[in-house]
Amino acid sequence: MSSPGMIQGMKQGMVAAPTVQLFMHALQANTEELADLIAQEIAKNPALEEVAPRPAERDADTEKSYDPEAARRHAFALDSQPCGQTLADFLEEQIRHSALTQKVKEAALAMLPYLNRHGFFAEDAATVQSELQLTDTLYRQALGVIQDLDPAGVGAKDLRGSLILQLKRVGEKRGLPMLLLKHHWEALVHHRYAEAARALEVEEEAVQLAAARIARLNPDPGSGFSRAELNVVTPDLSVDFDGADFQISLAGAADPQVALSAEYRDMMAQHADKAEVRQFLSRCFREGREFIRVLANRKDTLLAVTHAVCERQKEFFRKGKAHIRPLKMEDIAEDTGLHVSTVSRAVRGKYLRCAFGVMELRSFFTSGISSGEEETTSAASIQHRIRQLIAEEPPASPLSDADICAALQTQGIRVARRTVAKYREQLKILPASLRKRR
Repeated sequence: MSSPGMIQGMKQGMVAAPTVQLFMHALQANTEELADLIAQEIAKNPALEEVAPRPAERDADTEKSYDPEAARRHAFALDSQPCGQTLADFLEEQIRHSALTQKVKEAALAMLPYLNRHGFFAEDAATVQSELQLTDTLYRQALGVIQDLDPAGVGAKDLRGSLILQLKRVGEKRGLPMLLLKHHWEALVHHRYAEAARALEVEEEAVQLAAARIARLNPDPGSGFSRAELNVVTPDLSVDFDGADFQISLAGAADPQVALSAEYRDMMAQHADKAEVRQFLSRCFREGREFIRVLANRKDTLLAVTHAVCERQKEFFRKGKAHIRPLKMEDIAEDTGLHVSTVSRAVRGKYLRCAFGVMELRSFFTSGISSGEEETTSAASIQHRIRQLIAEEPPASPLSDADICAALQTQGIRVARRTVAKYREQLKILPASLRKRR
């Protein structure tokens, strides 16, 4: 750690000094909250500056200028929508009850966390495919599955692609609206209808009518669903595992670079003879150095906690979610020498990206249930197995909770029927009587 005394002080339960309070605040902040905290510190301390700007979030909102009035109407409708189900839940439910091979189904489910709140992919295809370790064929199959789901338009890389998908869904594959979207997007966005009409050798009025048709499509397939969990998850950490060693790093905006301003250093030298100015600048630099140390401590703590979690959960990184082991925060506190409350703050709201997708760091902490062997099986692992069993059940003869108990027992896991029912409800899966389909 950059400042062992700060962390050790927390471990011993000492009264938190202002710097320690700031550290605790920064530690429990996720990437977005950290950005706000840094902005606040820079605003009140002119000696601080962010030297490496965060990459701009790729958001489909930047491409909605073709119809501002429609966008305003859509925003009003969105704010008025009292729906509780999230888009992610809706898409996952469709995939799980589809007649897909297990491999394609798992690939499609793994790709869902990469969708942003509009239902568009927040990462390019190469990144998604590489991080999930999908073959070209499997990626294309899973992408096709997602793009065939309701609502129409999900699974595109941007607004333009979403509108194209929506036209294809209703059979309008060759008309003037499709030509505008595919070949004259810039003219459409900037209302240069005469330019598009000349290029397509049609009347300008026809282009205007085609643009009006496009304006009636849904610019935000994620509307109508709860926004509570729809924002694309920005991973705070990236984890690579080669089967033996872990490579863990803070991801992008989660590792901001804040430094003392060179301009204010020069100002201090220029005004060395002015006591009041020198005193003010000295205070700014002192507080600035403390904040930079806080950020360094935060980074070190996050990396240490994540490394300890990964070491304890190696089987997950080798084989997937069914192999998450029981884990307590006390275990990580013991491994790292940190206080349990520090571990809790470190994992709060943090996500890591690995070969199996984007995972909440807290999800690796789970209680265990005796499997009749020396070791216990984690609740998360059992939930994953229940999800798999139901995904593979015959639609006309779904598994009852008792059937699931028996199936788990054949896998060496002894669990009560009421526990299966509880986990099934937590997974938002209907009972067998309501899952039956002919």
